[in-house]
Amino acid sequence: MTTTRAEVVIVGMGPVGALLAALLGGRGVATVVVEAQERPYPKPRAAVLDAEALRALGLVEGLPPVEGWATPVARNGVVARDGRPLLMIEQTGRAHGYPGLARLDQPALEAGLRAAAEATGQVRILAGRTVTGVEQRDDEVTAVLDDGQRVAGRWLVGCDGVGSTVRTTAGMGFSGTTYPQSWLVVDAVGGDVEGGPSVAFVADETRPCVVMSQPGRWRWEWMLLPGEDPRVMTADESVRRLVGEWADPDGLRIERATVFTFHARMADRWRAGRILLAGDAAHAMPPFAGAGLGMGVRDAVTLAWRLADAIAGDTGPLDAYERDRRPDVERTTALALRIGRIVQSRNRTVMRLTRGVLRVLAALPGIGRAGSRSPLVRPALPNPRVSVAGGPPVPLDGVIGYRWAFIGHGCDPRDVAAAIPDGAVLLALDHPDPAPGCLPITDLDGLLSGRAGTVTVARPDHFVIT
Repeated sequence: MTTTRAEVVIVGMGPVGALLAALLGGRGVATVVVEAQERPYPKPRAAVLDAEALRALGLVEGLPPVEGWATPVARNGVVARDGRPLLMIEQTGRAHGYPGLARLDQPALEAGLRAAAEATGQVRILAGRTVTGVEQRDDEVTAVLDDGQRVAGRWLVGCDGVGSTVRTTAGMGFSGTTYPQSWLVVDAVGGDVEGGPSVAFVADETRPCVVMSQPGRWRWEWMLLPGEDPRVMTADESVRRLVGEWADPDGLRIERATVFTFHARMADRWRAGRILLAGDAAHAMPPFAGAGLGMGVRDAVTLAWRLADAIAGDTGPLDAYERDRRPDVERTTALALRIGRIVQSRNRTVMRLTRGVLRVLAALPGIGRAGSRSPLVRPALPNPRVSVAGGPPVPLDGVIGYRWAFIGHGCDPRDVAAAIPDGAVLLALDHPDPAPGCLPITDLDGLLSGRAGTVTVARPDHFVIT
């Protein structure tokens, strides 16, 4: 059988693999993606994304605007069993130009990412194929496919989910816990929604629940009780009975009804030689923080530029990939577990106290409104509106794209920075006449700060080098 060659081989083209491919392709990196499915999965899976993940996705050239694949959440919080708000937070603010939380249309996102990847002219997709083995040498790694074909690259990234063949074949452990508690997930289309898109935990000790609503679409997640048979609970009669507590089931079309268990697991290492992991292949977390896919998006946007630099000869940034990402995943997993312990409680006393505390908090001034504070855990470059050479207002992210950025404060960054990578964008803030190759910009929102004569350096994922 012939061997297909590329710089990077990606195994799995869910949203994380597709994002990684689109970013690599945009950097001119020849990439082959091996994906078991012929086309993106047509039903909803991941539920929400936060502002950081939305901003990261916005770095993909050619991806449709956020409005094409996500709906901003107007309110999120906790409600009582009868739907009355206990503590609902109005999501009025925006972080770096994006809503703090948004409901996701995953099929639309995946289709957009796949199209953007292919449009780079650098990404080849081998759909309907699975990887049966991985072979590694000093200078190359090869994926062996189910039809005997071989795909070789300088680097290989496993984005193939919790049951990752790449991770297992590479001998990377997957430590943690798979929890026995089962949940029923129901996605439905139709029906009326009042009060704007919302996400809410239901403080109900009789059957813990999460409900998400937006115009024309619902999602419910119910905890299964001891002794309940998943096959019975996914049957139409059971689903209609549960849905009927929230909406008229006759006015809905059930898209999906499935039972899942959740994990809190992480690969013991995210790199073995020329093999790396991202997304659920590297870490799987409980759903209660709504951050599982968001963590995978962060992985991809952190890894793509590092791979591009490694291909150019600098493997130092690649060595720091796991050190950069692991603490974020650990903190978020711990948060999800803490929320899960509260959400899944069936202790009447605990839930009664929880409802009381939430009512007290809801009565405090300012609690029910979320501002524009960024959720980021690392220093991020602001995304103000800027004018380039006196032109119309544009977001700074759109000027920079997925590149290194050097912003001189009142100066040309080349006059200050010791070394500037090839392909970096050079910007001079409040310096009207820099030399050719450097763009003069004006910060229209006053968010870019720095002493005159200094340079702010941002990585391609728009985190600041400090």
